[in-house]
Amino acid sequence: MKTVINGMRYYLLLCMAAVTLLMSANGCKQDHLTLTTTNTVNLYTYMQQNPTQFSMFTQIIDKAGYASFFNTYGAYTFFIPNNDGVTAYLKATGKASVDAIDAATAKSLIGIAVVADTISTNNFSDGKMRTATNSGQYLITATRTVNNVSTTVINKQANLVKSNIRLGNGILHVIDNVLQPATLTLAQTIEKDSRYTIFLQALKETGFYDTLNVASSVATDPTRKYLTVIAETDSVFKAAGFNTYAQLKARYSTQGDPKNHADSLWLFMGYHVWPELSYVSDISVILSHPTLAPQEITTSQLVLPNVLLNNDTFNGKLEPGQALNRSTSDVSTTSGVLHNVNTHYTIKIRVPSAVYFDCAAQPEIIKTPGLYRSGVAVNNKFVLGTLSQVAMVGKGTNGNGVVYQSQTPAAAATGNSYYYGLDWLEPNVRFRLGNDGLQTIEFTTPVIVKGTYKIWFDYKRNGSGKVVLTYFDNVPLPNLLNNKDQLNFAESPAQAEARGYKSYSEAPANNATTPYFDFVGRLLGVVVIKTTGPHKIRFETTTDSSTNSGMVWDAIEFRPIDMDQLNPKLGRDGTLK
Repeated sequence: MKTVINGMRYYLLLCMAAVTLLMSANGCKQDHLTLTTTNTVNLYTYMQQNPTQFSMFTQIIDKAGYASFFNTYGAYTFFIPNNDGVTAYLKATGKASVDAIDAATAKSLIGIAVVADTISTNNFSDGKMRTATNSGQYLITATRTVNNVSTTVINKQANLVKSNIRLGNGILHVIDNVLQPATLTLAQTIEKDSRYTIFLQALKETGFYDTLNVASSVATDPTRKYLTVIAETDSVFKAAGFNTYAQLKARYSTQGDPKNHADSLWLFMGYHVWPELSYVSDISVILSHPTLAPQEITTSQLVLPNVLLNNDTFNGKLEPGQALNRSTSDVSTTSGVLHNVNTHYTIKIRVPSAVYFDCAAQPEIIKTPGLYRSGVAVNNKFVLGTLSQVAMVGKGTNGNGVVYQSQTPAAAATGNSYYYGLDWLEPNVRFRLGNDGLQTIEFTTPVIVKGTYKIWFDYKRNGSGKVVLTYFDNVPLPNLLNNKDQLNFAESPAQAEARGYKSYSEAPANNATTPYFDFVGRLLGVVVIKTTGPHKIRFETTTDSSTNSGMVWDAIEFRPIDMDQLNPKLGRDGTLK
């Protein structure tokens, strides 16, 4: 009997392997296949049991030859239209019946309807789904509210009718229309849209049309497999004073040859193309994006209700960004995704300038009422994962986050404290190796203009101290940091600077005043920053002792190499002195 059972299992595995091979050949992936059985029916059987809802899409499955796949156990998400949805599709495409759908079309309609992942509506968000469909394209979801009634819209093509039906091979979501995959490249999609005549001609004149006209399935350059385009409509160009392509060319073409990579028109268009696949949901959380303009990036941030590009602060002044037109963005194509902006934008020519980064100036801290630089004493813990621009690695209860601390001006005066803005971050109890401490902390910096900089870390000295390794954009910085190091009043500021130290605060230079020794700026190294935008700076502890586990992160200074490195100083009131 055991031999018979083993033989049956072997036969079942062979059958399922054959189905896997068949679906791979037809572009329908079999990822996450779970070889388990259940009393719950699989999708195909469920559809057969409910012919009044699904008989027409069952015919489409049969046309594609995928009945076996849809009756195989696995872990998938299906977006299946009911009969009304298929009828609407047939009417829109001018087909009399399902019989008019050929096998190739049937396969493409199924490929966009299947995700090799189990995704319930709890995991829906306004934007791209976490896993691509079997067609290789991503679905997007959005919530639309009309007359106080909210509806989930799938891929801008169908409404969700019924959701989260648990089956033996995954989750079924019922929709009211047939999902259709994109069939045009980015270039073809832009060319088909009459709103983009100026942008289209600029693409052709600069050669970027050809770049955008390669479907990801046949792309040979892995860095250009998927692209994101931020397009400008004719109305946006006209609002900026460009009524024709000729006017745009006259303004930007500095070499007289738009295909020349040194020509400003080529750079302008390259700046609107990103070598990545970013939907609006991605752009809202990823702070910077490379472009095809060499060493130029576009920054982005979510400022509700808008997603803004290049909404950056330089030298303490906010330069308002450009809002994506969310209703007409997120257009999927075979080579990437198309968005458009509400206002004209281009590369900004900037010179290196100092950035004084308050480590405590995190979005979540700033947005919390009564917390950031409120003038009162604050002690507020932020656990791992709650600060979007601070990545932390820690173990145990003493290493599960950082604490935001601040002082009142009166307390600072009494205690001779000279923190920048009278606030700082410190580990939740310990910054140390082992099983109970914060071990690594990585900050996302504000936007830094490309150039050569000296990086100074500003801290309050800790009596026991520790050696801390530092990295900028994953590259080790040359100078070791030991937060036990202090200033020496016997040496001049120039002598201290020569050995890589300085007084960063406004603490008086008096050998009777402890703060002068305690508030220390340490030179971590000199870096050449090649792209303008946010960057990463990381601190890693090297000690496992609990006696020297204290640490303070007050500020990090990025000063151009040819700038005065000692002045201005960072004031207790949050200004420069």
